[in-house]
Amino acid sequence: MTPLDLTKLPDFLKAQRWFAGKAWPIKSVSVADHVNLDLGTCAFTLAIIEVAYELGQPERYQLQARQTPEGLVSALDDDECVRALFNLAREGRDVLSGSGRVVGEWIASTDSGVALPDPLTVRRLNVEQSNTSLVLGERVIIKIIRKLEAGVNPEYEVGRFLATQTPFRATPQLVGALNLEGPAGATLALAHRFVPDAVDGWKYALERLRQEKALSDGFLADMAELGMRLGDLHKAFASAAPDNLAFAPEPLLQEDLQRWSASIVGELGVTLADAGRLHADLENRRDGLITYAKRLAQVAPSGQKIRIHGDLHLGQVLRSDNQWLFFDFEGEPSRSFTARREKYSALRDVAGMIRSFDYAEATVALEGGQPRGRVGPTRDAFLEGYRKATRGVAFLPATDEAFDVMLRAFELEKLLYEVRYELANRPDWVRIPVEALLRMEDVP
Repeated sequence: MTPLDLTKLPDFLKAQRWFAGKAWPIKSVSVADHVNLDLGTCAFTLAIIEVAYELGQPERYQLQARQTPEGLVSALDDDECVRALFNLAREGRDVLSGSGRVVGEWIASTDSGVALPDPLTVRRLNVEQSNTSLVLGERVIIKIIRKLEAGVNPEYEVGRFLATQTPFRATPQLVGALNLEGPAGATLALAHRFVPDAVDGWKYALERLRQEKALSDGFLADMAELGMRLGDLHKAFASAAPDNLAFAPEPLLQEDLQRWSASIVGELGVTLADAGRLHADLENRRDGLITYAKRLAQVAPSGQKIRIHGDLHLGQVLRSDNQWLFFDFEGEPSRSFTARREKYSALRDVAGMIRSFDYAEATVALEGGQPRGRVGPTRDAFLEGYRKATRGVAFLPATDEAFDVMLRAFELEKLLYEVRYELANRPDWVRIPVEALLRMEDVP
């Protein structure tokens, strides 16, 4: 196999949609690990590339490339190479790399069997830019992770836990993976069951809100069902055995509540300092919002910390065959893998979904002035379903008062994140979370 011409890598990287460093001058590119894969029908190099910039921290990327007389080309443009890479996982093969080994894994639980057609069709998805996703045989979707981070990938870890240690199936099930073991270790690819004709929850909610000036019983029933499925997901997380240290529930301590409260108070100070320059009314709400955050520290600790989704909103659920499916357990991308794997109150996920309802309503209102006031009934229906599914569980607060105080504090935490995100990325949208902050009623 012709070795890769490393001098051509900077130009090759900048031509890839998934490369995030296009805007920054590259100082150097080096190979942290590599393996030459001669898989019969296709030969290419899988390489872990470290990119050093003139400024900022270096980043690692995964690429599959071939050296041709015309230059470097992506191996994944060739269907045979895609099939060959997928078969590494499906056959559970190990291949030695320069400093470690690539390990394929196929999850052989009884309901993960995927009947794949022969020949295996390959369909490329162009909706994602940070990774490369391909649908194989319309049965499996494989995500090639491009920007790599050291440590345990939470999407792999959570998907494997749900598929192998719980009966929870309201998710596109993880069926296989490719991991690189060794000094440059990372999860390279994930294979899930492909769910055809699914609509993501964000699009589903927007369409229903556009159609329904007054919420129908059917929509509210859908939201109650969504709450129930989230409760089922949390019960699955909380079912981990005590010796499963990554997932076993832990007691919620006073110091946890104090730490989370102090974090929200700190975020309030930073966020209101930035947003207050554009929305002076926020300053009048400062004391009231701080009270929300401080009440969290005063809650008598009860319940448990568990693994949670960590980045839950309507865009992270699918609607298929009148059922809700949760997916993308990657966690909040701005946080490290270690932070994303922390155990937390389940109510943080609940708060994330509730905030998504407000965004959907505000988006529809911006489009055409549809009537407002539908967030409250949607929130109530969702919470009713969640409480119904989680009645008597050990991981939630022991009293309704503690449940409400904690939930409102996490809603505030999410609002502050949204303000910062919108200020940095979509300033025209910042009024959505700002108006929600202004609407938060005074704490009794």
